[in-house]
Amino acid sequence: MQKKKRRIMHSFDDYTFKKKLQKITRICVGVLCLLFLLFLAHAATQISVFHLFSFFARPNEPWLIIVIFGSIACSSLLICVTIIINTKRALWKSWTMIQAHLSEKLEQYEWLLEKTGQCLFIWDNPTALPYTVGNIPTLQKAGIYKKDFQYFDKWLEKSSLQQLDQALIELRYNGCSFEFSVTTTTKILLQVTGIIAGTAAIVRFQDISVQQSENIRLQKEVTQILTELKIQHNLLEHIQEPVWIRDCEGKICFTNRAFREMTNFQEKNNTVDLFDETTQCTTDETETIFQKHVYTVVKGERHHFHLTRITTKEGMAAFARDDSAYENLVKEMERILQSHCETLDQISTAVAIFDANQKLKFCNHAFKILWPLEISFLENEPSHSLLLEHLREKGFIGEYPDWRAWKEELFKAYRQTESNQQIWNLPDGRTVRVISSPHPQGGITWLYENLTEKIDLERRYNTLIKIQGETLDKLSEGVVVFGTDGRLRLSNPSLSKLWSLPHNLPVEGTHITELENHCSALTIGEEWKQFTQFITGFAEKRDIYSGRIDLKSGIIIDYTLTPLSNGQTMLTFANVTDTIHIARALQEKNEALEKADRLRNEFVQHVSYELRTPLTNIIGFSDILRDQIFGSTNERQKEYLGYIHSESGVLLNIVNDILDLATLDAGIMILDIKPVQIAEAMAQAVARVEERLHGRHITLLQNISPSLKFMSADATRLHQIFVNVLSNAINFATEKSTIEFCADTQDNYIVFSVHNEGSDIPTDILDRIFKRFTSHSHHGGRAGAGLGLSLVKSFVELHNGRVEIFTGMGKGTTVRCFFPNQKDTGVL
Repeated sequence: MQKKKRRIMHSFDDYTFKKKLQKITRICVGVLCLLFLLFLAHAATQISVFHLFSFFARPNEPWLIIVIFGSIACSSLLICVTIIINTKRALWKSWTMIQAHLSEKLEQYEWLLEKTGQCLFIWDNPTALPYTVGNIPTLQKAGIYKKDFQYFDKWLEKSSLQQLDQALIELRYNGCSFEFSVTTTTKILLQVTGIIAGTAAIVRFQDISVQQSENIRLQKEVTQILTELKIQHNLLEHIQEPVWIRDCEGKICFTNRAFREMTNFQEKNNTVDLFDETTQCTTDETETIFQKHVYTVVKGERHHFHLTRITTKEGMAAFARDDSAYENLVKEMERILQSHCETLDQISTAVAIFDANQKLKFCNHAFKILWPLEISFLENEPSHSLLLEHLREKGFIGEYPDWRAWKEELFKAYRQTESNQQIWNLPDGRTVRVISSPHPQGGITWLYENLTEKIDLERRYNTLIKIQGETLDKLSEGVVVFGTDGRLRLSNPSLSKLWSLPHNLPVEGTHITELENHCSALTIGEEWKQFTQFITGFAEKRDIYSGRIDLKSGIIIDYTLTPLSNGQTMLTFANVTDTIHIARALQEKNEALEKADRLRNEFVQHVSYELRTPLTNIIGFSDILRDQIFGSTNERQKEYLGYIHSESGVLLNIVNDILDLATLDAGIMILDIKPVQIAEAMAQAVARVEERLHGRHITLLQNISPSLKFMSADATRLHQIFVNVLSNAINFATEKSTIEFCADTQDNYIVFSVHNEGSDIPTDILDRIFKRFTSHSHHGGRAGAGLGLSLVKSFVELHNGRVEIFTGMGKGTTVRCFFPNQKDTGVL
């Protein structure tokens, strides 16, 4: 029967809900049809009875009517019986299927209750035992089986048992529902719910141990979430960036302090926003997550914000980071970077900056000078390795035996955190120090310092210091240098020798007071005390002081105090004892010579003035006799008178020359500068010496440049110059020779030259030829007074000119006198 019921249930379950409904509808229709037929049969019966009485009232047809109605009644009865049987069968089949379906559902519910850990106690009668549905697996695992469920005292705790009994009594007898939890003897927590369903009292037991644990976990999570939410709210409240949240209706439900301060937000105005309508529309039309840099005005100032907005169906949350300071900082960094680049371009050290990928990002002007590579190559940001290869190809850096190993060693700097340096000796003789400075963000700054000049200067400096040290040690003067603290910094051996210093005093660090104590005992005065005050004092003006020290031993020392840089002072001592003695002797001798020279000049002047008067008389009387004013003279007398006149004239010239020299020495000679006709002046000088020319058969040739007519000069002194130069030429010329007397221009000078043919002037005479009273005889002639060329040189220099003498190579001697060509005086 059970299997049949199962089969029927399964067959009924094979139908869908729609088919089941159709099947039940057909059964109901069949029942209605049956009822309709019954109604027709009943109506037919009523009609038959009615007609039956009518037929029975007819005497001629009684049996026919009986037969007809009997047939109808039997047929109707048969039909009704058939319909009833079929309807019963259909109803039974449907009932069986519904019963099977309900049984299956009941089993499913029992299985569901058992799987969910629930158990139902159902009381149809308050006094009867309950009907149990479902099971609680946790109780079975604890040894409490289903058959013992209704015996609460076996598996409930005492307190829970009392509470449950009281609640069951109230439920079954009074219909009071309840719900609470009880605890088993095995500490399993059960949820008990009692209700009234119709006339039955139902109590449900459910294991809520897992739910309780889950509730505790969820409660902890909720508490943690609330705590985090509170912390987040506090965090958002105190951050500097504005944050606000809107609900699904667009109303602000949260704002932090920064938002409220920026927008003057108030609770009653929940539609305010930080950005304008354009930004609002742009963000509302974008996707759920919106991020963009926007600008807005806050408190009258334009700010640059990075807006992040998240929009969902529940609402919107926004966060705005004020990047105005960052933007200004970026601009400032760009300006500083540009300034740094310009500064780096001005320094002499070559700088190259490579990024973390070893790409060249910057090089200054000094780098381009140190490595003259193509600008296009540098602008393409080559790698460091490619740059080194290019430098090697150009011959700017040397060839290393193991090029790869050398590069790897160099590139280790990209993996280091500290600076490193190397020295490169370039093929062209330069020396470069290469310094690598790592960047915190990655990359390296390379500095290429050209040490060639520095090394050369250092070598020269060391050489100079060595030479100076050796020179200082070899000096006869004592030298000592003191620092600002008065302590000795430098000294030489001559100082120790000069002051007889012990070996422990002239060492670095000795204070000047120690030297003062030792040296003051050797001096007569207190000069060392003054040295100490000068060196250790704080004078506003530091000048050079010098003086002389007399030692008790008779030694005389000159000193010089010289301020040096950095507040140091150099003190030098020189032993001038012998020099002073010699100077004194020379001074005495010089005074004697000056006195003798003065006496000589006085004598010469006196004698000269005393000789002029008798010479003038002699010349005058000789002229009278030569002119035969008082009587005639014979030839011999004339000859003697000629000698007298000639020699008297020579003597008068010497006297006049001496007087001129005296005037020059006194500095009182004044020139009478006037335009002088050059040709006439030369002719007068030639006429003056013509007698001497004829006496020695010497020919004199004159040559004047056509452009020379006049010159500015003192005619008298110019005549003396010409006469003395010609006399000197006659003295050095040989007999029957030629003397050339020329006038020409050279640069801005008028040059008068006298050239004589004859022997050259010896070198020893040439060196003394312009000295006074220096004369020499030539060709057996008599020597003169030695004043001619001396006067010539003095008179020419007085005219701002100069005298030059050329002699040698057997070509005779040429004397050239240079006079300034003053064109503003009318000289042509």
